[in-house]
Amino acid sequence: MLENILLDDPAQNKLMLFKHMLELERGLYPIHYFEKYTGFSHIKTANLLNQMNQDLKDLETGYVLFTEKEKVQIDGNLPKFHTYQQFLFQTSVPYRVLITTLLQPEMDLKEFGQQTDLSQSSLMRRLKPLVAYLKEKSIRLNCLQMEVTGREALVRIMYFNFLWMVDFGAELFQYFERQNVDLNTLFDEEDLTFLKYVEQREFTVYQSISLLRTKLGYYVDEPEINHFLYPTTINLRFKQKLAQTGVAETYQQREANFISYMIFYWPQYFSEDDPRLSYVRKNYKNLTASKEKSKAFFDKMIPYFQNFSRGKQELILLNYQTIFLRQELFKGKAPKNLDFILESLKIQHPNYEILHGYISEAIQTSASEDLINLLTIVTLPQVERSEKTEKIKVGIIGFPNHFLLYSLINRIEDLPFVDYSLMNTASKEKYDAVITCSGSLVPEENTNYWIVEGESSFDATDDFLFHIFKKRQKEQNNQLNIGQRDKTKH
Repeated sequence: MLENILLDDPAQNKLMLFKHMLELERGLYPIHYFEKYTGFSHIKTANLLNQMNQDLKDLETGYVLFTEKEKVQIDGNLPKFHTYQQFLFQTSVPYRVLITTLLQPEMDLKEFGQQTDLSQSSLMRRLKPLVAYLKEKSIRLNCLQMEVTGREALVRIMYFNFLWMVDFGAELFQYFERQNVDLNTLFDEEDLTFLKYVEQREFTVYQSISLLRTKLGYYVDEPEINHFLYPTTINLRFKQKLAQTGVAETYQQREANFISYMIFYWPQYFSEDDPRLSYVRKNYKNLTASKEKSKAFFDKMIPYFQNFSRGKQELILLNYQTIFLRQELFKGKAPKNLDFILESLKIQHPNYEILHGYISEAIQTSASEDLINLLTIVTLPQVERSEKTEKIKVGIIGFPNHFLLYSLINRIEDLPFVDYSLMNTASKEKYDAVITCSGSLVPEENTNYWIVEGESSFDATDDFLFHIFKKRQKEQNNQLNIGQRDKTKH
């Protein structure tokens, strides 16, 4: 869905073409070949390829798409799909407008058009999908003034989702660096003790958005959130920074409480020793409606979790409480990263629709589609783990960075279809797939391998492993069908 919001038709066509190029054998391909693949005219296809060639130059990849004979060369050195997709997101009109409303709020659409050489009508047309999405979340983008308004908590979450999904807030950090502001100083050691299982940068992005929005006179005001339990020592440096920028003391506390809410009561929990849980447990004891709803739903789902430990069951219940509390606070209007990936998740998990239907019946008929989707996506991994799944055998080799290896293992342990082990270059064992940082270290016996390029490539690594898993399942099903046919013949 993120592609549909940010990318216009030419950009989506380029992405479709690029994905196909990554699947091609090495060689030279005439424009006519891509013409046949896309079904576009020769001129349209050539224009798309020329634009892609310029994109790769702007990306500074060193890759030249065209040879002197005006043929497209595929030599195995194209950048990763995610890299090119991220570039198209970053340079798209809707994203540039959105980030400009934060970083250059004095600019209007007329000036933006002058800088980008695009007419106002063209800009308005490209902004339509973004405007429609924001409207669903009760957020208004005034295109002409390039101003975002609405319930401020939802506006903040929306900004975060786009910034995080596109470049993990990199452009935001670069902006503050130019302002000689070190965002890393907004957390102190006391704050970090609660971020054992959380990416610190994620909440620094929330803090930086707060600094920018309060500068424009927009403040978060969520009375219920202000009464939740938080450590009294958290966000002290952040409040000091707000004070330095002229934010009144009352608003300082509200801004800090919102950041604390996003740290403690927005995410899902995966580890029983998470240091945030003591506050979450105490806070949820004081709740009524959301606690009762989550307990009633958990009781209906308990058959799936009977073999789980008591601690694991408690985590699931706490995660349900988080979802029902969010629903109570924002009435299903809260923007979510899930909005951008839901359709692909449905494709990757064939059981999604089945579980979605079961959950729809398990809770009251008045439940919103937003609530049902959230409950389904949180429940699905637990249901899949409770069922016996044939796993693929994955070897891990060649990680000079222990932190990266640790992060990868934590990620892979959450994949119910993977059984992993560390290996070395002398290994004679056959694996279904190998994960590595260097293909030169993979033993010849293993032809299916994936090169990890940092944590930003973990999503692609998951996709690769899932592809191997589905391929393995298909092979096993084919063998089973052959065996059954042979029995029938006899």
